[in-house]
Amino acid sequence: MNPSTETATDTAGSTDLPEVPASTATAAPATIRLEKEEIPTVLGKLRTLVQDKTRFEPHDITPLGEVDVLQDFSLQANYALEARCEQRVINGYFAPADNDCRCQGGLHEVGALAHAQEKERLRCAAAKLDNALRQAGQAYNGVEAGVYLPHAVKYWHLDTCSNCTGRGRISCHTCHGSTTETCWNCHGGRTVSCDAYGCYGSGKISCSYCSGSGTVSEQVTDYVTVQVPTTTYSNGSSHTSYHSETRTQYRTEHRNCYHCSFGKVTCNSCHGSGNVNCGTCRASGSVTCRTCSGVGDLRCNPCDGSGKVGKAAWVDVHVAPGYSVSLPKQAPDDARRIRDKESVHSLAAIASSVGLAKVSIYNEDQPQEVDALYAAKLRIVRLDAACNAEKHHLVAYGTDLRWLTLDDIVEKLLRGDLKALSDALAGSADDGLFSAHVQRLLTPLRDVAASELNADVIESVLSGEADHAHVDIVSAEYAQNVRTCVLGALRQVYTRLAKQFWWKSALAALVAAIATWFFAGRGGAAVAGLLVTGAGYWLFNRKVKTVLSEALGGEQQAERAMRIAGKGRRNQLAQVLILAPASLAVLAASYGLPVRVRVRAPSPPAQAAMASAPVAPHAPAAVPQDASNAKAVKLYENGDKVQALAMLESLVGKGDAGAYGLYGWMLLMGEGKPGPVTAPTAQQRQARQVAAKPLIGKGLVKNDSYALTAKGVMLAEGWQEARNMARGLDLLKQAANKGNAQAMHLLGLYHVRGYQIPVNHKEARKWFTLAADKGSAGDIYNLGLMDWEGAGLKRPDRASALQRWKIAAAMGEERAIKAVAQGQP
Repeated sequence: MNPSTETATDTAGSTDLPEVPASTATAAPATIRLEKEEIPTVLGKLRTLVQDKTRFEPHDITPLGEVDVLQDFSLQANYALEARCEQRVINGYFAPADNDCRCQGGLHEVGALAHAQEKERLRCAAAKLDNALRQAGQAYNGVEAGVYLPHAVKYWHLDTCSNCTGRGRISCHTCHGSTTETCWNCHGGRTVSCDAYGCYGSGKISCSYCSGSGTVSEQVTDYVTVQVPTTTYSNGSSHTSYHSETRTQYRTEHRNCYHCSFGKVTCNSCHGSGNVNCGTCRASGSVTCRTCSGVGDLRCNPCDGSGKVGKAAWVDVHVAPGYSVSLPKQAPDDARRIRDKESVHSLAAIASSVGLAKVSIYNEDQPQEVDALYAAKLRIVRLDAACNAEKHHLVAYGTDLRWLTLDDIVEKLLRGDLKALSDALAGSADDGLFSAHVQRLLTPLRDVAASELNADVIESVLSGEADHAHVDIVSAEYAQNVRTCVLGALRQVYTRLAKQFWWKSALAALVAAIATWFFAGRGGAAVAGLLVTGAGYWLFNRKVKTVLSEALGGEQQAERAMRIAGKGRRNQLAQVLILAPASLAVLAASYGLPVRVRVRAPSPPAQAAMASAPVAPHAPAAVPQDASNAKAVKLYENGDKVQALAMLESLVGKGDAGAYGLYGWMLLMGEGKPGPVTAPTAQQRQARQVAAKPLIGKGLVKNDSYALTAKGVMLAEGWQEARNMARGLDLLKQAANKGNAQAMHLLGLYHVRGYQIPVNHKEARKWFTLAADKGSAGDIYNLGLMDWEGAGLKRPDRASALQRWKIAAAMGEERAIKAVAQGQP
């Protein structure tokens, strides 16, 4: 039978070992001894605890007798040894050490030779461990788990790599050694689908003259001869004669576009084929192999390019230590309780001495375990003391004198203060609902709080810790009682002080609200009352802190008591008593007082706008009786801006929320004013911006497209706003997506000019085209300019530009009329 199984026990140990005499040790024991003058006493530790953690004095504890003994115990360290055969795949880059052995027989012999070394390695490891444990000064836990004895020799063998036949390189699996692969873009076809705008492989694009519709509109002039009657009166009779007149009539004629076929023309990029030469492979159909980068072969993975693969094997010895503690059969009960309470390493750390007794190696032919038995001594002190005419038995152990039992000696000292506080709380319950006296509670509360141990216990309980503070000194029942009494006393202090203070806070808030109402109206009264309410709450907390400081003997103790009350939520009722009446008084005053109407003078920006606006003598435009926002928008889009502005002014005056967006836009841009159009001054522009900004803001609430356009322009240009080009473009795109032609026009301008953003002809052409589709003659002219200059195209298209200008000129665009007449812009 393995002797280690007979003696080793866990920390809860059920087997008792006889005491091992120190004389049986095979090596000089490593002991830790304390000089007599350095050894602490249990009585001194107890009196220090009473002095530091309670309000009582050390002389309240009277010693009756003390027994200080060294208890023998055994500590066993069991080291389980395991020989592990490790094997690794190696290649030609393997560099053997001097002791490593190459196997000539092949790969199958490598593992067999390594396994044959297991017994020898175990014997070496056991001998080494035995020698190490017997060394003077070696700690009982000095051997850690893991590799204890590394390999002494590696057995290895290398063969030619079968994957590359020893060359170290293999043919590329993508190009199969040809260094090129089929083009991934055209798949070897050498052509790809045309990606020109509008073509996309069809070979046809939309005609720019008819915008893909296949028909164009042009204005035709007809000269019509009509007979005009003329009647003359003479001598009471009349005579009618007729004469011919030639009159001009205009009509719009739709005809098929002669530049295209059903709205489509041949694509200039692919010349109608739908395909263009592949740019990836330059129309060759193949590209350099991406796997081997054109080399044609790759490094062999199994041998890593060395041409050799094989195997290496060796034996490492691992150790796994285990520890146990045993006591002699005649050991007292308190020694067994200490063993059950502490872990093995904890007991070793507080032992007075730990010395090696013997080392045992089991199964020397193939050792699997090595046991080390240590003889140790643990200091146990038993103290008999008297407190309040009662006798107590206390037990402490270890070099640091940890308490095994205090026999409730400290708890019984504190229970008198706790009972006085509990009686005071019971008496305060009979004082009545409106009682506001707190002095009767402060004295017992001071006595309980004066013991720092009580505060530690309460805070740990409130924090939800599994074990309360000083769990070895006071019981869980006492901890719960002290928590209940202290929190109850703090709640009474808060509540009774609040009963003294609440009406003062409410009255001060009401007076402040009424006084402020005379100068600032209801809103100012509410704000002032709430500020005074907050100030009253702060003063109440100052009052509580002052009372607790006087009662507990300092601000630090008062702050700790208030923190405990906050954690236990025992100040909530007092907070309600202070805040609720004052807040209700402020709300009643702010709603009950009449509204004070104040007449405001026109703001300086509005006055400046009125002063700088040009005044032209004109008759105001007549506003139809059936005015509506939709009709105003229609008038504006049809070009009747004067009538649209008059209708919008009427709708805004009536509070129509849908009219704010377009009205703000027209004010911002200075549109719709009768009279000659003149360039505004900087002062006039600023006045328009100031006047339009609030209207635009109201339009944004309705998500109006013109309000979005106006806000986007203000952000992009920095008008009455900090410049934010990204946000401005985002708002313009939102408006354009709603179909607003003005936003489309502005987006095209910003992108073609590169204003605060990079020039983007493709994006500009997109927005100009959308605006032109909405009937904007100016954007048709802009598209012609881009065609003339070749912006966004591979080459200028002068014919397309002239055709666009003719269309814009027919719609009345003055710049287009001049361009058509000159044959250039």
